[in-house]
Amino acid sequence: MTEKLNLVDKLFESYNYKIAKSSTKDVRIYTLQYGMYHAAEIISFDENTDVSKFKNEFSELGYATEIKVVKNIEEVEEYLFEGFFIKTPLGNELKNRYKNFVKKQLSNLPEGSDYKYIDSDFDLLLQDKLGDITEAKSYSSKDNSIISKIKDLFTETKGALFIIIEAPAGFGKTCTANEILNSITVENSKILPFFTELSRNREARVFKHILLNEIDDQFPNGIKQNVVLEQIYKGRIPLIIDGFDELITKESNKEDVESMLSTIVDLLQNDAKIVITSRKTAILNSEEFIETINSSIENFSLARFEIKEPTIENWLHKDRLELIEENEFPINQISNPVLLSYLRNIPLEKLNEFLTKKEGTLIDKYFDYLLKRERERQNLKLDNQTQFRIFRKLNRFMSEYNFTAETKETIKDFIKAYNVKILQESLKDYKSEEKPSIEELTEILSNHVFLDRKTDGNIGFINDFVFGYLVSDNLINDKFQEHYKEKFTKVIPQDFAQKSLESSKIQSPENKNKLWKVYNENNFEYDSIFYFDADYFLKNEIKRNFNTLYLADRTIKELKFENHIFENCVFAGITFENCIFTTSCFKKSSFQNCKFYNCSLKDKTPIVYDDFGIYVCQDNNEFIKDINSLYCKDSEINEVETIETELTEQKVLLQFLQVDEKRPKPRKFSVIKQRLSEYSDKEINNVIDALIRKEYLHFKDDVGFVTREAMNFLNHNGN
Repeated sequence: MTEKLNLVDKLFESYNYKIAKSSTKDVRIYTLQYGMYHAAEIISFDENTDVSKFKNEFSELGYATEIKVVKNIEEVEEYLFEGFFIKTPLGNELKNRYKNFVKKQLSNLPEGSDYKYIDSDFDLLLQDKLGDITEAKSYSSKDNSIISKIKDLFTETKGALFIIIEAPAGFGKTCTANEILNSITVENSKILPFFTELSRNREARVFKHILLNEIDDQFPNGIKQNVVLEQIYKGRIPLIIDGFDELITKESNKEDVESMLSTIVDLLQNDAKIVITSRKTAILNSEEFIETINSSIENFSLARFEIKEPTIENWLHKDRLELIEENEFPINQISNPVLLSYLRNIPLEKLNEFLTKKEGTLIDKYFDYLLKRERERQNLKLDNQTQFRIFRKLNRFMSEYNFTAETKETIKDFIKAYNVKILQESLKDYKSEEKPSIEELTEILSNHVFLDRKTDGNIGFINDFVFGYLVSDNLINDKFQEHYKEKFTKVIPQDFAQKSLESSKIQSPENKNKLWKVYNENNFEYDSIFYFDADYFLKNEIKRNFNTLYLADRTIKELKFENHIFENCVFAGITFENCIFTTSCFKKSSFQNCKFYNCSLKDKTPIVYDDFGIYVCQDNNEFIKDINSLYCKDSEINEVETIETELTEQKVLLQFLQVDEKRPKPRKFSVIKQRLSEYSDKEINNVIDALIRKEYLHFKDDVGFVTREAMNFLNHNGN
């Protein structure tokens, strides 16, 4: 009984209660004081115990008294958690957060629009606490919802669970995070999700501090941080962290990344449930990530979701698609959900008018619609171009100081300080009775449709599409060049520049070309992936030679690989659609876990395997067969003669185990090749191909995972 009392006492004390002196072994009284509010919890362990004298005593002292009979410690935990978390305004705040999110989505759309979460196809890789792959599957949005799958994992997974949701920019990470939040009903589940949307803030650099500060900000002052953390460990407060990649920059060093990952892993105790969303980044396939996860995987299960590109059919009803196709509008070039939402909700008659009037691009018409409506909504006397000027300046400011959100006061101060003449001039257009002050006008602009209040209360641009468009607009109009002179190439972080490429996919050919010239005629010192994307997104053709390019997990459509050399390059997890290859353009390059759909060869000259190595790839025609027929037969004779033993499936699988050869460990393909360097690449590939067909190995990008079936195979063959 004494041990039970101590546990109950500690629980109440963790919630800031004090043990009243009149407490006995049979009845415990815990008091709590918040300003003028005094509460007393009278806890007994037997319903036959008379507690009336304690109730009378504390009621007379002015305490609000509550009597509770408890049988076990779990009951006490539930009681306190419900009292401090569930039965508080926090539950309503969760509902309101989702409602506000939906409201923001609709703020960019025509009146009468409906918000609907758009399901996309997705891949799932599920790893248990032993490190085994228990599921590796692709799901169709027609038959499965990613939200339902995540809810199932939440309820069915025993112990801690780490969910990573990856997707390229604009594929719905934030929408998915908010939909997960909305799917967890506080009333039925008795859990209270914690949601935070990360942004790059100039002040915040250490992820652990950011997360703990967010916890302090979102929960009431009376609740200690350690109480919240304890409920996270117990799974009562699942964490949903949107935009994990926001804190990762090109300049992030290995230690920073390891620290971020370690902070997450440290929270994965007992029954914790943590969801993070991130754009596709090499960090999540890096050695640092593999090592950090692998060193702690016995504490949690890992589920990695990858959202695939939404199809036009996911977004648009049949009648709209037919109307668009009739007018020969290039809808297949538009994968951006911001513009697809607009096309989905614009009235049909307006859509027809829009399609028949050919002047201006879709992006021009979209912004014209937004800014005209903003002038009406907020009674702004600023034309579209002037509004753009104000937010182009803000965009340059954010780029220079490398942040994506700041306090509202900082944003207002900037708008006021850097647009004095513009604001004063606009005041002349107001009638005297409705003329705002400069301060009021600044407040109006801080609530502009281009801006959005983030979870932490800071203000940033509403989405990457608008942010990226303003970066490109600044560059095309020479604004960065004008204000930063020769230093302008140092001002724009690479991920900001990447957003400009993504937003420019549907720009006019003229503007695409202007942006491409800016990036290619100046020394930005970005990596080769950026310049590949610049060629692909803005030119749809390769315009340079590439050396040590590493491209992973994306779809490349209708691109010709000719005239320029790819040397020491790796293509991992790429889906090539309707692409044409000239094999002589590739030197010491490889294709790993790629798909070739309707692809063809321009030339059929003999090639060396090391120059155009195909590892665990598939096609839908004769493409791979044609490649295999071109390999020089004698290229590996000398190398093979030095090998005394044949490379076995067992030997390859052993490379994917820990040192003790008892537990699996994910390995990058490059590491496997290095560990088996005495064998030819072609021989390694043949064995790995066979292992994949047997479902003993699964590759995500260039990282290989051992399945449970493989472990059974090894255990029955002497390991």
